[in-house]
Amino acid sequence: MNKHNIYQTGTINSLLEAVYAGDTSMEQMLQHGDFGLGALDNIDGELIIHEGICYRADATGKLHILDKDIHTPFAVVNKFIPEQKFTVKDLDFKSLEAVVAEHFISSNLIYAIRVTGKFQHLDLRSEHCTCRPYKRLTEILPNLQTTFIASNVSGVMVGVWFPKYMAQLNVPGFHFHFIDDLRRLGGHVFGFQLEEATIELQVLHGFQLALIENQDFYQADLNIQNESAVASVEQVRT
Repeated sequence: MNKHNIYQTGTINSLLEAVYAGDTSMEQMLQHGDFGLGALDNIDGELIIHEGICYRADATGKLHILDKDIHTPFAVVNKFIPEQKFTVKDLDFKSLEAVVAEHFISSNLIYAIRVTGKFQHLDLRSEHCTCRPYKRLTEILPNLQTTFIASNVSGVMVGVWFPKYMAQLNVPGFHFHFIDDLRRLGGHVFGFQLEEATIELQVLHGFQLALIENQDFYQADLNIQNESAVASVEQVRT
């Protein structure tokens, strides 16, 4: 395993097009790394992989350690070996994006980002699960999604950055999931205000994609223009 690779199962377009049953288990994900994020089968919460442990943030934000046989329809993981490290203070999401991007060696590569610090607040999201017959994510997410605020909390944001030219495969730009230091609370990050944090950055030169082997994936129309859909389900709320 090349330390500079990131492994992905499924695609953002397959998730948008209701491919909610994956064929990659947590055990298999951990064979490719110890750091990552994604979704879980049936959209049953948010996936966070940190220090080789797979967590599910349920619809209330409560964290659960996942069994090794739980599957994901869309996730990334890599062996996290940071190459840059620096500290920041008093940043919101947009400000942090600008600061971190200054450390990129190219906007054509992929990056893994870990933000460890104290937060005045985080705007988080998770979901209740869905079931068959599946509908497109943009149709069902408003009813499945729960949002909540974590205040005065310390923890870790597990993140990745993908270039825009890969937008049919993954979420372009920054994508963070959060877990607190007590391993009790987590979720997808819509926004935050941090007090101080240490940022660690890893450049990823390789990308390995495992396409899902089931009828849901085979029959889905993945040739979609996804910009507005991705913005509505994944990206920063203002």
